[in-house]
Amino acid sequence: MHELLESLLTWIGANPKSAYLVVFSAALAESLAVVGMVVPGVMILFGAGALIAAGKIGFWPTAGAAVLGAVLGDGLSYWLGHRYGDRLRDCWPLNRYPRQLERGIAFFARYGGKSVAFGRFFGPGRAIIPLVAGMMQMRPSRFIVANLGSAAAWGPAYLAPGIVFGASLKLAAEAAARLAILLLILIGFIWLVAWLARRLYLLLSPHASAWVQALLHWANLHPVLGRTAQALADPDHPDAATLAALAVALIGASAVLGIAVSAEIAGPQELVINQMMLDLGQSLHTPLADQMMIALSRLGEPAVTVPLVVAVLVYLAANRQRRALLYWLAALGFPLLATPTLGWLVRVPRPEIGLGLGWPWSFPSAQVLTATVLYGFLALSVARTLEPGWRWLPYAAATVIIAAVTTARLYLGTEWLTDLVGTIALGLAWIAALGLAFHCHTRQPREDAGLMWITIIVATLAVTTATFAQQHSDLARYRPSEVWESLAAARWRARAPIPVATHREDLWRRDQRPFHIQYAGPLDHLRQALNAQGWRSAEMLSWTNAIKLLSPSLPLNALPVVPHVHDGHHDELTMVKDLSDGRRLVLRLWGAHCWIGGSVPLWVGDVTELFKDNVLDLFALPLTKPATEFGNRTLRHDLEEASTIDVEPGTPMLLAPKGSRLLEG
Repeated sequence: MHELLESLLTWIGANPKSAYLVVFSAALAESLAVVGMVVPGVMILFGAGALIAAGKIGFWPTAGAAVLGAVLGDGLSYWLGHRYGDRLRDCWPLNRYPRQLERGIAFFARYGGKSVAFGRFFGPGRAIIPLVAGMMQMRPSRFIVANLGSAAAWGPAYLAPGIVFGASLKLAAEAAARLAILLLILIGFIWLVAWLARRLYLLLSPHASAWVQALLHWANLHPVLGRTAQALADPDHPDAATLAALAVALIGASAVLGIAVSAEIAGPQELVINQMMLDLGQSLHTPLADQMMIALSRLGEPAVTVPLVVAVLVYLAANRQRRALLYWLAALGFPLLATPTLGWLVRVPRPEIGLGLGWPWSFPSAQVLTATVLYGFLALSVARTLEPGWRWLPYAAATVIIAAVTTARLYLGTEWLTDLVGTIALGLAWIAALGLAFHCHTRQPREDAGLMWITIIVATLAVTTATFAQQHSDLARYRPSEVWESLAAARWRARAPIPVATHREDLWRRDQRPFHIQYAGPLDHLRQALNAQGWRSAEMLSWTNAIKLLSPSLPLNALPVVPHVHDGHHDELTMVKDLSDGRRLVLRLWGAHCWIGGSVPLWVGDVTELFKDNVLDLFALPLTKPATEFGNRTLRHDLEEASTIDVEPGTPMLLAPKGSRLLEG
């Protein structure tokens, strides 16, 4: 993937005109009537903004292409509406989707000429508004003014989020390429999951009644097996869309569960897909990503779920929804019973990566099963209290949360992929069956957003509180155990092959950044020696000083240093030296998990040079140049001048405190 991205960026940098043509075409298509409803123009502009931040294409040519495409697209739509008028109502595809056209007409009738400007940013079906303006015979001069003015603002405004995101990715890639890749995967996956949840809900709704009737007809033909369906489904119930969706979910979840269980019998550790996903998750580890994923996993843990359960119980009791309260208890009792029972029956061991977790079984995942049942049933309950047009939203939110918890568990390496899929299927099967009965045997509540707001507020407070209270202990709990090696000093001194990293560990295990330095001894001793030669401890990038990155006028030596990552850990020693010519050198050292002579820790690292990258004079990013011999020579000279560190030139350069005798022999 990394090579593919590099090749794509290189090609775009060499062919910027092609990128401008794509932006122009996307803006044109996104602004055309009807066509704009299916063309992902916004996503293409977002990607173009990221390319601007990467320095592959220019801002003004890209913005100009977007504005020109938007002006022409809206102009063509206006001409079609002005030329053909109401006859367009009977033309495909507007005759298939009359609601979109009616909403556009209502929007234009309410705001008049201003709707052309407003509709470009908001409003129902922005690609429909220019067409409606033409159909309503808006004066061409007024339309041209509104079209040009709104397009001039629209182009840069839609590029801006991509520019910010691209700068963020650039900064993340400075720390570790794996962090940038993880952010791309996570954001893309969550967006896809939310989009699929909404589309599935909207797809099932029109066919709901027919499917429910078919289910009940099948129940009548099979009186023995059909009793369950008759008990769950009521043909007179008004919320047929939800009933049909739950029935489909039950059937699909049962099928997936059967496949997953078959995989468990074969042994999850033997499946190639399981091992691949475990390796991928472990290869993406960085300290920042660890904290983020532990926070997501916490959405399915007792620190968050218990306060949320209690709050919902109190709300239902206060509103005298006794039957809903009983269904809520039934939903929550399932993971409490299923997790230990299936765990001991199936007995699937967790991946062996040295995590200090008490429960030894991987299937079912307690966190994922709890999240599926808890947030799934909350989505059922909240959706009933909303207007029909918004009922998809709780389902999309629950799907995103379940996907986030599952992704976090996969990243942390706590369960196998097939176990997580089987757990979700198990939870969906229970929610589908329980939800059918819940909708049929409880009365439809009035429209009330109370339950939704209680869920949001309590979950947010619980996650925040648990993060502050448990983050340190959770980081230790989910960190794989480390194995330390012991090495004789003579072997290290002779540069014999040793079990120590010689290069920075990156995403695909490629040797991109070699370690030119090995130091055996306490870090404080080396720090003191370098302090005497003009080196100083670096100011590391944090939330408190990140605002400096928004000041492009600051010199390089005033910017914070981005922490780098090797093997999932930040550099443990980071020192900088600002040279008289404005250049800045950075020394970074990581623990090698190795003892020299049985008691002296070994550290590995390199010396690199920083440069300031200005992104459109909006952001100043301190980025790293490839390592050069100049940095190593400077470090060697300074340490020899300090006279407190023994230096053994070569590759790698060996360092040890003077008097330790580690380099003597």
